[in-house]
Amino acid sequence: MSKVLKFIVHFVVICTLICVLGLVLPPFFGVRTVIVDKSDKATNLPVGSVTYAIPEKSSAISAGTPILVQKDSETYKYTITNLDASKGTGTVTDQSVSGGKTFTIKVGDYVPKVVVTIGYVGYLMVATESIEGLIILGLVVLFLIILYVIAELWKKEPDDIEEDVNDPEPGYVKSRKELKQEEKARARRMKEEEKEIIQEEKARKHKNKKADKRKVRTGGFVDEIDEEDVTGYLENKKKAAIQQTAQTAASEAHAELKKEIAAATSEEADMLSRLEMAERTVEENRKPHPAGKVEEVPEEEEEPVTIGSLAMPSYSAAQLASRVKKAGDAPDIVKDDITKVTLFDYSDIISGDVDDMEE
Repeated sequence: MSKVLKFIVHFVVICTLICVLGLVLPPFFGVRTVIVDKSDKATNLPVGSVTYAIPEKSSAISAGTPILVQKDSETYKYTITNLDASKGTGTVTDQSVSGGKTFTIKVGDYVPKVVVTIGYVGYLMVATESIEGLIILGLVVLFLIILYVIAELWKKEPDDIEEDVNDPEPGYVKSRKELKQEEKARARRMKEEEKEIIQEEKARKHKNKKADKRKVRTGGFVDEIDEEDVTGYLENKKKAAIQQTAQTAASEAHAELKKEIAAATSEEADMLSRLEMAERTVEENRKPHPAGKVEEVPEEEEEPVTIGSLAMPSYSAAQLASRVKKAGDAPDIVKDDITKVTLFDYSDIISGDVDDMEE
């Protein structure tokens, strides 16, 4: 029903626009327009009619052609029966009445030839010339607006159509139109569901990105890296620092051990050299003097040379190994082929202790 009302409204509006344009535009294109808007006019044209006429050469006018004739400030429509263009006269008859009269008229070079006469269109002009007519026009416009509003109210919503399709009456057979509407509603619902799914997926991804990303400020720039990368980087850095510390401690212990062994070796060599010098002195004193030069020298009592105890006890490699084993340590024993010095490497023991402390 809404479509019928809308059709009525549209039809009336379109016809009104055509009539208004037909009254206003023709004079601008050289078309003569005669509107009969009063019934008291002395003319043979019907009241409310609009007559359109175009100028035509007199020589081209033939018998039976309707023309407009201006007479006593009024316009009449006559039919030519005879025309003498050389004399400028013609005979016309009034066919609007039975047994029309014949008149003789003067004609010029051009004659207004009637093209068409449209009835009832002139009433629009009549309506604009009086208050009653304007009131009628306003009521018509109001009526059209009301019809259009009713048509919009009667227009079924998509939900109503969907309910009608889903819940038909018993024995009701769906028409092709209803099936198409049902298919369109289903497609529209599927599109909305797909949009909702896509939006939810985007929101979830965005939330996961915010949770998995961390901003690390370095050198005035901001880089986004994974949290796992940051954790792995910190762990690797910590391990490298521990290893570096262990290596440094092991190298320092190794250097101290070398220094202690070298100091012990130098003191032992010094004592040996002193002993050798004392023995040489004793042997030289015991040697006999030559016969020619014998002199009695009072014998001096020999003082025994006592070897004092070393400032640092000297142990062999085996003794040191046994002492270390008793202490509960197990260092790596390395013998230097160049210096012939036996080294005890505590680096692995020290690094193990550092790892235990870190844990």
